[in-house]
Amino acid sequence: MWGYMKRMFSSVKSVLAGMRITLRYGVKPGSEVTQQYPEVRREPSDRFRGKLFVDINICTGCTACARICPVDAIVLKTVRDENKKLRPVVFDIDNARCIYCGLCVEACPVDQCLYFEKKYEFSSYSREGLVSHFGLGEPKPAEKKPAAASEGKETKGAVG
Repeated sequence: MWGYMKRMFSSVKSVLAGMRITLRYGVKPGSEVTQQYPEVRREPSDRFRGKLFVDINICTGCTACARICPVDAIVLKTVRDENKKLRPVVFDIDNARCIYCGLCVEACPVDQCLYFEKKYEFSSYSREGLVSHFGLGEPKPAEKKPAAASEGKETKGAVG
């Protein structure tokens, strides 16, 4: 019987402690806890991890971010340019797969190349809409001119 009464007393005590906190914040004017969301937007903190962004112009194409990503949310394809440097041609980030762990940002050797934006409103109606496409695009193959035209000779059947 005493065990039952002890449990009842403990239960009533915890309910009253919770109600005290609720009444303290719910009754006092000026201490609003609820934010009126689309009209009032909260500014994220400095350590907030929002949408992942890459500055493709300073990216070296080292693929460290894609290799360290635990869920393979980053797809990175590179080619060598005329200076023998790697150039990212495809850089896709699947925000639906990303777990926002920050390992890719830490692994990137170039400062401020890969970072989290303070953007938290990037919902989409489809999974394809959550994929961010960066990259410089596939390089176009050089057009080959006919040998005769490059030497200044007329080709057979040319109108001219």
